[in-house]
Amino acid sequence: MKGMAKLILGLVGLVVILIVAAGVLLGFFIDPNDYKADIEKLALDKAGLELSIDGDIDWTLFPWLGLELNGVQARYPDRPQLARLEQAKVAVKLLPLLSRQVEMSSVEVTGLDLSLVRQADGSDNWTPAAAAAAAAGEASAAQPGTASVAGKPSEPTVEPVSLDIEGIQISDGRLSLDDRQAQSQLTLLNLSVTTGQVQAGAWFPLEIAFSLQKNAGGQELDASIQLQAEAQLDPRAQQYRLRGLDSTIGVQTASLGDQPVEVRLGGDLSADLGTELARIDNLSLKLANLSAAGSVSVQDFKAPKFGGELKVAQFDARALLASLGQPVPETADANALTRVSLGTAINGPANTLSLAPLTLTLDDSHFNGRLGFDLGSGALSLQLDGDQLDADRYLPPKSAKAAPSQAGDTGAQDAKPAGGAYSKEPVIPVEALQNLELDASLGLKQLTASGIAMRDVELAVSAHGGVANFSRINANLFGGGVRSSAVLDMRQQPVRLSVKKNISGLQIGTLLQTLTGEPPRLTGTLSSQADVSARGRSVDAIVNSLSGNANFNVSDGTVEGISMAQTICQGFNTLGSLGVNTQQVDRSTPFANLGGNFRISNGVISNQDLAASLDAMALKGRGSVNLPQRSLDYRLGLSIEENLFKQSCSVNNKIQGVEWPVNCKGSFDTPPAKLCRPDLSVFEDLVKQQLKQEVQAKVEEEVDQKLQDRLGEEAKKAKDLIKGLFGN
Repeated sequence: MKGMAKLILGLVGLVVILIVAAGVLLGFFIDPNDYKADIEKLALDKAGLELSIDGDIDWTLFPWLGLELNGVQARYPDRPQLARLEQAKVAVKLLPLLSRQVEMSSVEVTGLDLSLVRQADGSDNWTPAAAAAAAAGEASAAQPGTASVAGKPSEPTVEPVSLDIEGIQISDGRLSLDDRQAQSQLTLLNLSVTTGQVQAGAWFPLEIAFSLQKNAGGQELDASIQLQAEAQLDPRAQQYRLRGLDSTIGVQTASLGDQPVEVRLGGDLSADLGTELARIDNLSLKLANLSAAGSVSVQDFKAPKFGGELKVAQFDARALLASLGQPVPETADANALTRVSLGTAINGPANTLSLAPLTLTLDDSHFNGRLGFDLGSGALSLQLDGDQLDADRYLPPKSAKAAPSQAGDTGAQDAKPAGGAYSKEPVIPVEALQNLELDASLGLKQLTASGIAMRDVELAVSAHGGVANFSRINANLFGGGVRSSAVLDMRQQPVRLSVKKNISGLQIGTLLQTLTGEPPRLTGTLSSQADVSARGRSVDAIVNSLSGNANFNVSDGTVEGISMAQTICQGFNTLGSLGVNTQQVDRSTPFANLGGNFRISNGVISNQDLAASLDAMALKGRGSVNLPQRSLDYRLGLSIEENLFKQSCSVNNKIQGVEWPVNCKGSFDTPPAKLCRPDLSVFEDLVKQQLKQEVQAKVEEEVDQKLQDRLGEEAKKAKDLIKGLFGN
């Protein structure tokens, strides 16, 4: 047995010696450059790749299986060049390969240039011509019934290879993608990768640097990236890690100004391909004066589920915009946008990124809610509830808002359509809204806008399939409430807009005083309803198609500064020379109700029942307003209420119950003094009646005197006969 063992060992030793000798002899006597043509032909026959080796080939066979290539180019036939390589060196120990161990010297790659091109027709220069046919063949081979009982054929377990590389050095690398279909170019330049000794399961230093250039739609972007970290590769466990990541990204675009913007990113990254879990822990992000920290995880790469948290420390948004080369908005409050912070948890079901709960602080306003994004459909969901917001703080200062009109009234006039016509320019951004998938709601306990204080503000909108539904546009203000809804249907052209509005309990006096800053001339409680619709995107189209119904009512109101009863009474007294002291009458006009119903058809508003119960009088109105023609034809009528009017003014009984009309007729551009004028026919009739009464009285006086002188006792009968002739 001992002799047999010695014999076997001797044979093994002899084989090893022969292999070593063969390797030495092959490396010494055979020049691989003599086989360039054979290698190029083999590449074309087996891979369909046109390979051109312009430089020298060098190799070693033992103890290192080494290869050095110089000046290599590759492309698929009749396509742009795919790759170019200046030099590559790699060497593997031969004997450890027998035990599935890969021990390599340093891998050196210099001047690797990959040029990817996609043509306008969708073809590219990196897909083999036979790839489509091969893919079709694989699809047909995978028909039902061809798989094993378990669903797919069993595959033998392959033992992972043990990896040991002294180091990797890649320099002067370049990768470009010219997408002529999307009209964009992406180029990665000056790529360098340097590592320490790479062993499976061991940590090693890693440094990566490159520049990036992008041009899409005329928008150019330049970036430089530098990355340092410790890396760990464990192919056996399918686990890969980076720790202590410290990366610097410099970005420069035209929109960011002349100076590049620097972003610092750090953290610990890990990926477990077996469990399909990727994580970023100890995440840190620094952009100018903005700092963020948190963690992010992704489970299941095909239908990703997200987890983690993110916190953005308080920062000055004005300073951030300035550092990014962006215009800083002028605000009425110089301290607006100086205290902004955000915090959220990251979660969500498969294919959905959800930020919930989400907290946002904007100066003195605090919001809570959630934000969701569906990775498949692109649908966005948002829900925010806030305590209070003073929107006026974020508007331009009053002087800034007035500047444009002062700077040039000519420009404003030029922007106004000629002839008073309505603009036909689109005001509804259908292109931006048509494909929007959105569910959003906003709630504010208190909101101040344009000096108007509102409570319990609600806004809810959903947009799906070309229909935007504003289901709630609600607020409580001026002692009342506004409840509105609107639907924009963009599924057909022209688009259809429908609006419903309900106003209840709104105090007109408070509203007017807030808007004007002066004591109100009109008070009362307003209630109103409207249900209207229109078609089109422009103001002109909307006005010409506006249709629907509306009504309003003002109760317990007062018109300050004028006593309608006093004014009318004074006019009557002047006419009748009754001489009433008008200073004794209150200079206000109270009314119990003022209201009416309106019908709207293609922009023409018709009203036949305007009515108001004023102090001692009644007001009625009827007519129409033609919005497309920018004109109106309306008649107002005042009539004396007998029982009430007698309490403050004594007038001739003949004017009681008579309607005193005012006709308003003309275009919107007609001066008010010419637009509305009283109907003088009523006054003429009354004057005639008054003159008739005066003549009658004079005749009666003279006749009475003469009859008295001549007829004595028969005078009374004659007097009654004359009165009958004058109808009194």
